Amino acid sequence: MTPADPDRPVYRLLPEVHRSRDAELGHPLRSLLEVVEEELLRLREDIDGLYDNWFVETCAAWVLPYLADLLGRGGPGDLTGGPGGAVPRRALVAHTLADRRRKGTPGELQDAARDITGWPVRVVEYFRLLGTTQNVNHPRPGDTRTPDLRDTARLALIGTPFDRTSRTVDVRHADRRRGRYNIGVVGLHLWRLAAHPCTGVDARAVDAAAGRWTFDPAGRDLPLFSRPRSAAAPAEETDAPAPLRRLRLHQELTALRAGSPSTLLDGPDPLLTVTLPDGPVEPARLICADLTGWDRPPAPSDGAAPQVAVDPALGRLTLPPGIAPERVRVAYSYGSPGNLGAGPYDRRATLATALAAGGTPWPDAPDWQIAVSRDPAGSGDPSVPTVTTLGAAVTAWNERPDPRPGQVGVIAVQDSATYDEDLTGPRRILIPPGSRLIVLAAAGRPAALGAFGLRPHLTGTIEAAAPGGQVAQPSQLVLDGLSVEGRITVAPGNLDSLVVSGCTLAGDRAAALPDGGLISAEANPRLAVRLLRTVCAGVRLNDVPRLDLADSILGPRADGLALDAQPADVGIEASTVLGRITARSLTVSDSILRDRAEVVWRQQGYLRFSYAPPDSRVPRRYRCQPADDAAAGRVAPAFDTLDPAAPGFGRLAAHCPAEIAEGAENGAEMGAYRFVRQPRRLADLAGRLDDHLRFGLEAGVFLAD
Repeated sequence: MTPADPDRPVYRLLPEVHRSRDAELGHPLRSLLEVVEEELLRLREDIDGLYDNWFVETCAAWVLPYLADLLGRGGPGDLTGGPGGAVPRRALVAHTLADRRRKGTPGELQDAARDITGWPVRVVEYFRLLGTTQNVNHPRPGDTRTPDLRDTARLALIGTPFDRTSRTVDVRHADRRRGRYNIGVVGLHLWRLAAHPCTGVDARAVDAAAGRWTFDPAGRDLPLFSRPRSAAAPAEETDAPAPLRRLRLHQELTALRAGSPSTLLDGPDPLLTVTLPDGPVEPARLICADLTGWDRPPAPSDGAAPQVAVDPALGRLTLPPGIAPERVRVAYSYGSPGNLGAGPYDRRATLATALAAGGTPWPDAPDWQIAVSRDPAGSGDPSVPTVTTLGAAVTAWNERPDPRPGQVGVIAVQDSATYDEDLTGPRRILIPPGSRLIVLAAAGRPAALGAFGLRPHLTGTIEAAAPGGQVAQPSQLVLDGLSVEGRITVAPGNLDSLVVSGCTLAGDRAAALPDGGLISAEANPRLAVRLLRTVCAGVRLNDVPRLDLADSILGPRADGLALDAQPADVGIEASTVLGRITARSLTVSDSILRDRAEVVWRQQGYLRFSYAPPDSRVPRRYRCQPADDAAAGRVAPAFDTLDPAAPGFGRLAAHCPAEIAEGAENGAEMGAYRFVRQPRRLADLAGRLDDHLRFGLEAGVFLAD
């Protein structure tokens, strides 16, 4: 008896006698009905789509403007979240009627601003904070004209969105970000930084014998962040994606030791944890301290559990004397302006772009795969082996039996641990002719490529080589989601494609290593190097024909050179290059070249919607900055910080000239964070605020970070 095929709705309706006879004849009737079934499936999908388009939750993106028009929801921006808009406006349209019912209330303003910008928002009614002469019949005990100088917790919040200190009247306009404290003024405070949670990270031993460790696996000082506990507006400062203050953590730990529950340190998802070899440290055993001088907690008494000192401002921790474990694991959150570089954010869209960069589609299932984890618990698939080091995984790839051209391999790192090893020499990655290999951070089965939630760190160098000749299939190496403290090098050979996506190869420690943070390639005459959403200290190419950058940051080396690719054709799209550039030809769009660029073939290529110093020797420019010599002294990029360990690394400062902050082709900022579309978000919010304010209110938009 031939079973009914659920994917063939017409064929399975035939009587069994006809299907059996059709199978005996080689399925000619089934082949005939396949044409009818294809059209039937298209018709069914169209009908299902028409039904889904009746509802804002399930409609297609192109339907949103029509639904908004029915509700009278007009205004600037693109409701689909396309090139003209910042974020999809599905929630904005869905909440239209509810927003109108509670127009002008703080809760409605917060929800609307979050729907428009996609950022956490806190609304402050500044008219409630005016210092006034109180009536004895209507006392307001909380409205104190003079702050209590003994209340250090309240004083620490002065100037923040959580400041409750009264002020005298300020008559300047809030909509120009100047005045705040006046009758009818409300302020919308936006947090643009995102807090990325990392779990199972190996703390870095600065001096294990002295008990000195850093939360950052690269050994840098970086602030620990709070993260939003829900989608609602931040009610407390610990609900906002902002650096965690020492005093705030100290208050939380003090209350916890007094027996009060803690929403930050208790529960299944604590804000930070420290785990020693004998188990996790209880939150009550943590001490918040200023560890600028690396002070250690006291040694534990007999039988007592050890205490651990934590400094959230510097991201440091110290252990008591007599305790020197080989491994300390931590969980924490760090801040970033966007999904750039190595991180636990969702990289699946970037990974799909990286896999398509070679021009040859990747198969649904790889021919060869292996999982890597320092604490192996299985890959989720018994057929996939698991090893504890990257070197063992690379050796298994290099020595696999029966290597053939066209094979696709996957090495999936399935934790956020630190791998203190070098993939060089005998353990370097070999890419035979026609083979392709991807090394990525991915949870679950390697074949599923679940590229999110992990941030593994490699302290050494990755070296790749493609010996042998050329075959019909291109040879390719893809690195995704890795934090590399050393460098990435390609030895002379015949590699066709190197793609580095969602990786970080820059940091304070890079300068102490030979060529740390560098991507270099030598004598590969067909090699095309592509960087996507990557941060590195520089790129150096020798006898390599092609380099492409997209949404990336290149930092300068010690000699000030960020890109040394004189024999290569270079394409730069929405990237920030902080050092000098040398290239054979250059095409640049929506990018910032902070230092001088030297191009050999200036008759080829172009610069469009980008910034380059006036003394650069580059191809023809189109709508670039500075526009003329008169503007050269005024129009120049300004950044929040150029420290790779700082949360705002590479982000344009608020006082950056508008010609650069809004100079990209789509009206966004030039440089690596063009995809954030910050100017478009702020413009959309400013253009739609009047629809949400009741009569007599004036709103100001303020940046909280």
